[in-house]
Amino acid sequence: MPLRRYIAIKADGSEGDEFEVDLPSDAPDFTVHPVTQEPCRRVLVTPSLTIKYGEGAMRQAVSDKRLAQAGFQKLEKDGNGGWTKIN
Repeated sequence: MPLRRYIAIKADGSEGDEFEVDLPSDAPDFTVHPVTQEPCRRVLVTPSLTIKYGEGAMRQAVSDKRLAQAGFQKLEKDGNGGWTKIN
């Protein structure tokens, strides 16, 4: 189910708290907050997907510290045709 983000609208017209709701894709958008009954509007945001093998997870998995703990060596080219040990 897609996660939808809404923002409550206070009586003076200012924006209130944001909240997120998991709704089926065919469900209509909320017009009132389900708990406080304040009017609300949907906030359009770009979809994001956090997965086990995402870019951030992979960057963390191959950090210098984790490579050293696992017994691997990280090498970098030194520009003279050789390699320099990083960790």
